[in-house]
Amino acid sequence: MTEVPSAPSPLLTAAESLTNTEKSYQARHQKFSENAEALSLKSARIGNFRGLSFALFAVSFGVFLSKGMMLSGAFAVSALAVFAWLVQHHGKILEQEAHQRRYAIVNEHALLRLTDKWHNLPRAGISFSPKDHGYSEDLDLFGTGSVYQRISVAHTRYGQATLAAWLSEPASLDEIRARQAAVLELSPELEFRQSLEAEGMALVEKKRGRVGQLTDGPNPHRLLSWVTSTPKIAGNLPVVALSWLLPVASLSGIVAHSLFDGSPLYWASPLALSFLLLSFTKEACSETFGAVSTTEGAFLRYGALLSILESLKVSSPWLKARMDRLLSRNGARPSEVMRRFRTLVSWYDVRHNGMAYPFINAIFLWDIHCTRALENWKKGVGNDLSGWFEVIGDVEALSSLATLHADDPDASLPAVVDANEGVGLVADGLGHPLLSARGRVANQVDEVKPGQALLITGSNMSGKSTFLRALGVNAVLAFAGGPVIAKALQIPLCRLGTSIRVSDSLKSGISHFYAEVQKLALVVKTAEDTTLPVLFLLDEVLHGTNSRERQIGARWVLAELLRKGAFGVITTHDMELCRLPDELMTRVRQHHFRENVKDGEMTFDYTLRQGPVTSGNALRLMQRVGLNVPLEN
Repeated sequence: MTEVPSAPSPLLTAAESLTNTEKSYQARHQKFSENAEALSLKSARIGNFRGLSFALFAVSFGVFLSKGMMLSGAFAVSALAVFAWLVQHHGKILEQEAHQRRYAIVNEHALLRLTDKWHNLPRAGISFSPKDHGYSEDLDLFGTGSVYQRISVAHTRYGQATLAAWLSEPASLDEIRARQAAVLELSPELEFRQSLEAEGMALVEKKRGRVGQLTDGPNPHRLLSWVTSTPKIAGNLPVVALSWLLPVASLSGIVAHSLFDGSPLYWASPLALSFLLLSFTKEACSETFGAVSTTEGAFLRYGALLSILESLKVSSPWLKARMDRLLSRNGARPSEVMRRFRTLVSWYDVRHNGMAYPFINAIFLWDIHCTRALENWKKGVGNDLSGWFEVIGDVEALSSLATLHADDPDASLPAVVDANEGVGLVADGLGHPLLSARGRVANQVDEVKPGQALLITGSNMSGKSTFLRALGVNAVLAFAGGPVIAKALQIPLCRLGTSIRVSDSLKSGISHFYAEVQKLALVVKTAEDTTLPVLFLLDEVLHGTNSRERQIGARWVLAELLRKGAFGVITTHDMELCRLPDELMTRVRQHHFRENVKDGEMTFDYTLRQGPVTSGNALRLMQRVGLNVPLEN
């Protein structure tokens, strides 16, 4: 697994105009940072006292050994007790400091998301980018500068994978509406959402690294496999009985031999049997130790995450179902079960003492007793453990959507409708979720029903591709059950088909034009399935071939998609494509983006207008970069 770099601190100045939400995050970041610094100073003082108390112990104990002074001995004992207390107290202060620093980072990240500085956030989801996905690359769903990086507050493997799955495939209509209600309930719960994010961050921090240095986190697969496996020691009554009897026999033999001149056989015989028993159970003990030893520290953090979830009071059916799953078992709560696990695994720490461990294990059969206790623990957990982790992942993914809904001033929950209702796509104030609220331009989209399309023309850099991505990304968010960036959006549940970013491949011998044709073929093939209509988003169709073939091919693709009941948007530079056959003109509305020219300089307002564009800007762009091309023939 690769380590994920931490994000830099935000560079915010007093000159920047912050919204109320941004000011709130900045204030919280400052508060938690100051708390952490105060705890750091306290930690340094305690560290000095620790050193002083140990030095006093060493000196007084040395005096006691050399002089035999009882007062020095008593002082040494007192100094050692103070040292032990300071060590324990210091550990708590260090953890509190780390906790405050995590909260500061959480608020720092929140501020970065709102100030268009989120491209260095640690969770980009590169590993989740699916191969041969119909629209993931076109819509920047994963990777640096992606939708995932913009919205994710998930840190556990389960949370990251769940959010990636939600973005990759649309949910059912019922599931979308259930998640929307849950998003609405979780949006105002700032403290809960940040607690979940901070504890998730603690789980995946780099060991011995500074706070905020994140990794991919522990993989619990081996532990979960062990939890569901059959116990090999706890159910073996002869082994359990001998594991109690042999240590008693060995210790009794040692006492008899040492104090009463008993035969060495008194202790050698049970010790020999102990070695045989350890050999017999070695595989089971090694399997258990291997499953729990690499995950124990992380699973202590899972307990903290479970404790946070247990405290959440919910009413929406989606969240309530997950809380019921978490708390449905009889007996101890999940967080208590995980604390018990932490205690049992800590018994294995004696293995790390190379001097004492062989003797303790031989006499007390330590490995067998640790393994038996852990096997009894897993019998009580059963299949619950994987379910608990899945609940954590679900809520982390939902928290990402709820955070977007709570923080972005232009976010709203869309009306996702059944395509069979005969209604289409309508948007008011539609913006791109990856652009900051300061810079994004909102556009109106009048209803586009299945079997209808928008044909958008416009000059270079006028906003055509950005508009397509705004539609696509908002559709992805809507079908994940999350908010969209729009005053209002109605969209039928559908599948997406896109051809926006086309890449050739020298390695595979695929030209740019052929790669585009393949993407178009996939969109057309997707539309053949009549289960759900297809929302197509096609940018500069067939621009890699000559004008005549481009016009014939693009018109055919558009007609074929509309015939199959698809709907969507197609953009082009070629104004000849605006001259459509009559049968297409009745189902296609034309719009355009344009540039404004003043004093020889071009500006863009990125506003969608009705009708086809009347001119281009290619020649002006050539002049701007120093090519003295004439504007007229």
